[in-house]
Amino acid sequence: MSAKARMVSLSGFSINRRERAIVEGVGSHLATVKRTVEDFGGLIDSVSSGDAASARRFFDAVMGDETKADTIHRDLSLRVANGAFFGGVREDIIELLRSDEMRLFIADLKGSVSALENLIAAFTISKKEVLARVHSVEEFEESADSRKDVLLRELFRGASKLNPVTVIQLRDFIFVADDIADNAEDASDVVLVLIAKGYG
Repeated sequence: MSAKARMVSLSGFSINRRERAIVEGVGSHLATVKRTVEDFGGLIDSVSSGDAASARRFFDAVMGDETKADTIHRDLSLRVANGAFFGGVREDIIELLRSDEMRLFIADLKGSVSALENLIAAFTISKKEVLARVHSVEEFEESADSRKDVLLRELFRGASKLNPVTVIQLRDFIFVADDIADNAEDASDVVLVLIAKGYG
């Protein structure tokens, strides 16, 4: 089969069959998300009206569609990573992922989660130990935040040499990864509130 025969037209935009499958998958994902939101609205209405049976049906529908949307999303991510659409970005991503700064950044993210785990364990020890471990979470978060800034500077310093899509993907990856440490610190802030309300 010729290359031309393998191409299909989507509203005047020519894409191959693998890419069309991804576009169709995105449509399916959005339809599932839309249905989930609609069912969630039905769930709220049912709960507010006291209709337990209807609320249960909507709850099951929301949970089922949420799982389906996650499955579609994972499949689409794998398809894109395997080369359809922007396959050339992978070398740039790998180069950044292998950098020393990224390695230290990931170590801080792991450290923040471990520190949060240790913080929760301190509730069985004493208030003093809880407070000490709160600061440990904050230190990892601050370190991760600093490394995030370094990674972003490195990314944008070489942005002119990269595919714009690559820059956006790497920027988003760095921000989302940094959320791990930010969320750990947010959780430690909740612990401080618990202490202020009289724990220990």
